[in-house]
Amino acid sequence: MASLNAGPEYYAAEGKYRDAKTDEEKLRWLNEMLSLCPKHKGSQSILADIRDKISRIHAEQAREVKREAARKAARSARGTSDFVKRAGAAQVALVGAANSGKSFVLNALTNGHAHSESTPVPFETQHAVPGIMVFEKVQIQLVDTPSVTMQNKGTIYSIARAADLTVVLVNDESERTAFSDLNAKRTLFASSREDAAALKKKIYDALGLVRVFTKNPRDPHGKPDYEHPIALFPGNATVIDAAREIHKELARDFAFGRVWGSSAKFAGQQVGADYALRDGDVIEIHLK
Repeated sequence: MASLNAGPEYYAAEGKYRDAKTDEEKLRWLNEMLSLCPKHKGSQSILADIRDKISRIHAEQAREVKREAARKAARSARGTSDFVKRAGAAQVALVGAANSGKSFVLNALTNGHAHSESTPVPFETQHAVPGIMVFEKVQIQLVDTPSVTMQNKGTIYSIARAADLTVVLVNDESERTAFSDLNAKRTLFASSREDAAALKKKIYDALGLVRVFTKNPRDPHGKPDYEHPIALFPGNATVIDAAREIHKELARDFAFGRVWGSSAKFAGQQVGADYALRDGDVIEIHLK
């Protein structure tokens, strides 16, 4: 290397290239090396090697674009898309780079019922895969997305922005900056190495859901149904919102409600449609 007679800036760029994790980072530092490498007879083989590495990365990126186009065409032929129909009380998108552990997290949090292949092979997940996570008896839909690349970034970010929460899986703190332009409704950074039970709670807390329970007005001495809570988002957690979640006809024929819990002044307080509910309230819907 002494015969190269390059300056310290070149060797600094070379070190950055060796530490680079993504193709974009590698291209940046290879191009920097190309511009800083002295141009003389003794450097010709090094210059050729740099150009060859740049060409190989460009070629692989072009192949990935073709593969992604083929996958989209196949999904279109099957009548499917990257966008998943919502289910449960909320939709949570799992986003990350290759090998960030998205599929592992999906399978762990859904008790293995989501059937998303978890392997160390980059880009193994090729389309969005949904699964249901249950926490505090609330069903929350998780969506495993393909690893983010420059080619599919727009599609993945669209899925994330449509979700109620985006969980960005990173292996270390430095990877957060790669997702600074995500602009999701709610964002939670996490690691696949976290305990599954703890991560479930973090996701649930990040959503900020308001759980309410129902009571049958035709059975005044009956117990509330604590097995099937209704989960609402703050700002949309009124009695009429709860009625609508149960059945649209209840909202249409709504007369008044009765509430038990921390929001009520007294047990069984009669309330109107716009009454704001709190987590843990019990409601009884009366019709006209």
